[in-house]
Amino acid sequence: MKYYGFFSARLGSDNQTCGIISQAQNNKNTFIQNPLLKSPDGHPLNRSRYDNGQMFEKDVFDCLENCLKNGIKPDIFILPFNHGNIPVAINDAEALAKTVKRFYFQNNLGFVTTLLLTAAFHNYQHLDLVNIPYHLMNESQARYLKINTKLQKKIIFTLGVAGNLTKWKLQQERNSLKFAKELARYKNGKPLALFSLGGRVEGEEIQFSVNDAGNILKKALEFQKKGFNVAFTNSPRTPTDVTDFLFENAQKNDIPFYNVKKIATTKTDDFRLYSGRFKKTFKEQYEKTGNIYPALLARAHIVIGTKDSFSYTSDSAALGIKTAVYADMFIDEKKRPDCNKLFHSLKNKYVFDLNDPRIFDVKTTLPVLPDANKKIISAVEQFVKNKTDPCHQKLGI
Repeated sequence: MKYYGFFSARLGSDNQTCGIISQAQNNKNTFIQNPLLKSPDGHPLNRSRYDNGQMFEKDVFDCLENCLKNGIKPDIFILPFNHGNIPVAINDAEALAKTVKRFYFQNNLGFVTTLLLTAAFHNYQHLDLVNIPYHLMNESQARYLKINTKLQKKIIFTLGVAGNLTKWKLQQERNSLKFAKELARYKNGKPLALFSLGGRVEGEEIQFSVNDAGNILKKALEFQKKGFNVAFTNSPRTPTDVTDFLFENAQKNDIPFYNVKKIATTKTDDFRLYSGRFKKTFKEQYEKTGNIYPALLARAHIVIGTKDSFSYTSDSAALGIKTAVYADMFIDEKKRPDCNKLFHSLKNKYVFDLNDPRIFDVKTTLPVLPDANKKIISAVEQFVKNKTDPCHQKLGI
């Protein structure tokens, strides 16, 4: 089976898609390079971006035709979901799934499976499978699901979210000569506390302020005093002012800070681009170390994530690395109840609260979070097996 995905322009979402594809295809020794399809102008293939359905269908069909021209006929397509605008995201996913199925039907290409990853709950009509982490569903939706047997068969429930890192990949990065010099500073017999920072979103519902940075810095200094190595990494969503604050204070306290935000080349209001005072420093740093995050993760005794980010469920807790979460940032619970629900469903079961004193005890651990990737891939394989059985041969568009 060949997996392909659709580009979302959101790093976390694209990493989830690539993680599923990589793990599934490696199992078959047929991993596909660059498996994310974009519009001809390099944007996501979202129906909401187009003035009419004909323009949207043309771009989707062109992408799929290019796959065929390159000798590639995917069996499974993974679609992304944008939680920043759920009603629009649902319509975009349904339209894309329907259009993919129409292309396969019109070209007599046989069966194709569409999988929506990390989605909100909805009575989907054109998706074959929908991955819904438990924290994205409420009680009324659960009651509705009990009476909708058709929808039950489509949903793949997971406790966390899919990820693109594996233990094997972490060890490869850890042993890479590219990072050897930088990682040498952590070979001093001390455990490593790695702070993996999240950030804000487009609206006001999730904020990540300098005040949050100050709270995190205090905790980092506590780790230092208790005999830990400490390191910071930010993310594309970490605001520039927070990045600058922590970088400056990390330098003062001999704490490495690794920037992963893309550096703005012109004046911009895009919060996902770094536009602060250390452009030159960060550019030189990246040329020296590149993306060192997976290598640091492989060395970490404990990883500290932030409540806004789902990555702590895939990048550390699911890999068996002790994980704590900074949960004191502002998140509007009415607009984003999922962040709070996820954290509290995992707290003291698979992750620690950063305010829990047990985070400093190297002997205290929690169970490993179940692997979402494995559950999703297994469900897809079972669905395809049943679908290609003569008793299940039906192509619905």
